[in-house]
Amino acid sequence: MFKKISFIIGATLMYSGILAQEKMILKDGKEIPATEMWAFASDSYSYSGKVNVQIGKNDQSGILMLQVQVSDPQFKISGTVYLFLEDGNVITCTDKNLKVVDNKNIMAYYTLTPKEINAVKKKKITDVRFRIVGNPTQFSSPTGYFTAHNKIKSVGLADKTYDTQEAINQLFM
Repeated sequence: MFKKISFIIGATLMYSGILAQEKMILKDGKEIPATEMWAFASDSYSYSGKVNVQIGKNDQSGILMLQVQVSDPQFKISGTVYLFLEDGNVITCTDKNLKVVDNKNIMAYYTLTPKEINAVKKKKITDVRFRIVGNPTQFSSPTGYFTAHNKIKSVGLADKTYDTQEAINQLFM
């Protein structure tokens, strides 16, 4: 009887984990499985103070999505993006001009090779370096180069970090 109950509970947990998996919507509207959306903290990007980071699975390669809130929907994330890993390695993501604007949220998508996916499966992402371009005004959100840190900020509590390594390993099983 105990084995039956254990099996039912285990199967239910496994099934609910599959159903609860996040999705990433690509520029063409296609949905792919993805990690949760991580809200990396950015002290230098004063408009919202955060950058949403997500990794999606596209066959054996991956898709990196960055999302930032801006004051002007004409702004965009442009140029090379750098992923810094906890072992000091850096993954360089080349701009392929895959961008989406949703109201005042701008998104940019970057392809990660199987070799780069293996690197982020082995080490946690600590920082993301990116650039916002546009024609700023005195009252607009800032443009320029920004770094977002893998930090979960809570008032009155110690900063924690997202376990990106575990999430990416789960995604690319």
